[in-house]
Amino acid sequence: MKTKRSLRRTWRWTAFAMVLLAALLAVLLVRGGHIPQGQIAKTVNARPPGSRAQPQGADAHAATQRTPARPVTTAVKDELCGVSGSALFRTADETIEQHVARVTEPAISRWKGSLTASEDPRRRAIGLALANAQPKANPGEERSKDTPVNNSLVLLAMETDDPAIYALAISQCQEGDYDMAPGPCAGLSWEHWANIDPDNAIPWLWIAAKAERASDQQGVEVALAKAASAAGIEEYGTPLSALAIDALPRDLPPLEKAVAGAEVISAAPGGAPIAILSLCSETSTQQPVRKEQCSNIAKALAKQGSTLIDLVLASRLADQLGFPQDTRAALGTESRTARATMTRTIPYPWSDLSDDSGFRCTTVLGYDSFIDALRAARGSELAALEAVGRKVGNAK
Repeated sequence: MKTKRSLRRTWRWTAFAMVLLAALLAVLLVRGGHIPQGQIAKTVNARPPGSRAQPQGADAHAATQRTPARPVTTAVKDELCGVSGSALFRTADETIEQHVARVTEPAISRWKGSLTASEDPRRRAIGLALANAQPKANPGEERSKDTPVNNSLVLLAMETDDPAIYALAISQCQEGDYDMAPGPCAGLSWEHWANIDPDNAIPWLWIAAKAERASDQQGVEVALAKAASAAGIEEYGTPLSALAIDALPRDLPPLEKAVAGAEVISAAPGGAPIAILSLCSETSTQQPVRKEQCSNIAKALAKQGSTLIDLVLASRLADQLGFPQDTRAALGTESRTARATMTRTIPYPWSDLSDDSGFRCTTVLGYDSFIDALRAARGSELAALEAVGRKVGNAK
């Protein structure tokens, strides 16, 4: 279960694809980022193809240095946007991930340092979380969550009782499907998040999913009722991502921007659990009360959601609940358009490094266009995807 959890949190872009597969059964960083792999397995079964996400205790650059290196017998010159001179060449036995991490380390460290040194608690929190970011998942690696970084983040969450910081801390501490890791993380809970953020559906949905796993039917009913009547549905990935991206220098070279953007998506908290699909299954919604609750949740995801994961879940729920055909068609079209932009227009540089093609300059620049759009959209993934898609359409 721990390995599955690492895969889920290390690369939010990959998480997006998995959600698309699980929810739509048809089709993948981001951000990454943040769906329990156990729930994905239940939903997808064995149906592969293709969003906000978690290794702990060190930043991506340190993590990549521990990745087993492939043998390199001759100097390799990589095509890295904005990099020139001797920095284009890998050292002996260095993978392309390690090469990219080494070349970008000075700029990325300065950026993270500026965030963690901020007097603003939310900026400090996302700076701490970025120490756990890892753009490319390493399935064989499981790092402890009992770290000084997570200890600082948990203390900050407890001291401030800021729902955004608390959600971020939970995203760094969650282990398995619903539990918190031992150590400082054990001081966090879904219930306390709901207590300090009672009108937000997200923590209640996680409590409902946890109760379902424990066969606590009464707990499911209570939590779903709270989620369905909540005024908002906020995972906080959007505002926290905006803070982190805003701290990037405007003149940052393309490669550094791609690494920073990927780390933000990897570290940002995720949204609703995929278990909402089983909680709102055709069987369970034979009960009128459950169907009304699930309908309210689906409408909130469609109206207030800001991530591709939110949109995909809303579309899938609309189908399961038998929403009017025009509503289902509109959600389906919006979802297909957004995921096409994600998978075709802005391919993730870490998606396939088997032949090093992931870091070709054209790929990096395409991904950078998404990070620019994400900055302009104040962290809203859906708005950023729409902007990139519109720009590409106008250019044709």
